[in-house]
Amino acid sequence: MGACNYNPDASEDDGFCIPPEENYNCDGNCIADLDICGTCGGTVVNTTDCCPDGQVPDCAGVCGGTAAIDCNGDCSGSAVNDDCNVCGGDNSSCVNYSTEIQPLFSSCTGCHGSSGGLSLSTYTSLMTGGNSGDVVTPGDGSGSRLVKKLRGTASGDRMPQGGVFWNDTDINLIETWINEGALNN
Repeated sequence: MGACNYNPDASEDDGFCIPPEENYNCDGNCIADLDICGTCGGTVVNTTDCCPDGQVPDCAGVCGGTAAIDCNGDCSGSAVNDDCNVCGGDNSSCVNYSTEIQPLFSSCTGCHGSSGGLSLSTYTSLMTGGNSGDVVTPGDGSGSRLVKKLRGTASGDRMPQGGVFWNDTDINLIETWINEGALNN
């Protein structure tokens, strides 16, 4: 706050004010425009220039702060993606490998069992792939060789070979499981 008396020995306000700094009035209030950093009379136009060297503002504008945008788009929110990539989810919507996917492969293990190229008898063997390489690409159901073979869009024979082809419901379930990360759940 500025001096309200030009003469400090005066016993009462003489009506003359000496502002504390340029851009401020005698009451200490800014009388100039604020820049992007909130500095009275400042000239900074880019928020990243508000912080000391090496620091950047977080989503709340705090230099070097730790506030982050959650999966709902809220700054400092607490929502996170569950294992199924559902924001704020509780994993209850995930396709379950052991109860939904592995049982589908029970009709495949005659050809894709414990010997030869691809084995579909366990999660580990499925994820290891076969003689032609990986068949599951976690996060990319439609691009995974397994789904392509079941749909008949990969080179070679459509699977199951010589058998009744799977319905879209079962193939879509496998594709969703892969899109969710192909978890061993």
